[in-house]
Amino acid sequence: MNKKEVYGGLLSCITAVAGIDNAKKFDTLFRDHKKLNLKNPQTLSDKVSYIELHEQSPLAASCTDKYAVREYVTNKGLGDILVPIYGGGYTRFEDINLTELPDSFAIKATHGCKMNYLVPDKSKFDSEKCKKEIQRWMDTTYGTYSMEPHYIEIPHRFYIEKYLEKADQLVDYKFHCLNGEPQFVLTCSNRKSNGDKAMQVTLDLFDMDWKPIPEIVSSGLEHPGNGELPKPENLDEMIRIAKILSKDFKFVRVDLYELEGKVYFGELTFSPAHCVFPYLSDKFDLEMGKLLQI
Repeated sequence: MNKKEVYGGLLSCITAVAGIDNAKKFDTLFRDHKKLNLKNPQTLSDKVSYIELHEQSPLAASCTDKYAVREYVTNKGLGDILVPIYGGGYTRFEDINLTELPDSFAIKATHGCKMNYLVPDKSKFDSEKCKKEIQRWMDTTYGTYSMEPHYIEIPHRFYIEKYLEKADQLVDYKFHCLNGEPQFVLTCSNRKSNGDKAMQVTLDLFDMDWKPIPEIVSSGLEHPGNGELPKPENLDEMIRIAKILSKDFKFVRVDLYELEGKVYFGELTFSPAHCVFPYLSDKFDLEMGKLLQI
């Protein structure tokens, strides 16, 4: 049993004895040294945590599922922003037919975070390493140790996607949508490998007019930028897409990319950073909390 399984067991015990709110408050205090108010939620962290535990949309699990969400996006008339795939719904390494795959591709799990296996050159594909990684994904129930219960409902599967060249150099545009309206965008750029640990990344905040919001605080390997990231060519289109994809939810983060003048869909996230936004200042956390109606 690994550390995450042990911790998940501890949270389950606290939930059984003291209730899920107390388990969430313990996790947030232990992990992020931050207090939550779930009896009278005020901040964005309070309210998104409350939604996750008590008012989460029945669509959240299927829309978090990185394979199943494709149907949701398509049904919203946005199928053209999906990254092409070569197959999905797989549960075993043996489901992969290498002979039918192109020279480069990406393997991604449907049910968790940081579960990606990139294959930029199929001729150098390490099948044993990949098999072990996929098995690790299949054995991991993400929501049990992250206090994000909607993840527990997602089937453990993986799919194979087109490999995007220089994907690690792309800017990730994360539109935080409150009651169906994009309110701010968090950007992730300048990713740097840090061995087997999490990647270093630069974070910036902007409003919908691309004016910088200087309310990022350092959190682990995530550090504030200087607010000078160029405005994406397709910002207006991104905002339109974010509005469409967030219409059904009280809170959701819509992740988009821009590559060669085209917008691509990343994912929908209902509990960013396990709902407590450690990279946002307390001031901005409260300011955004006032805007979110629950």
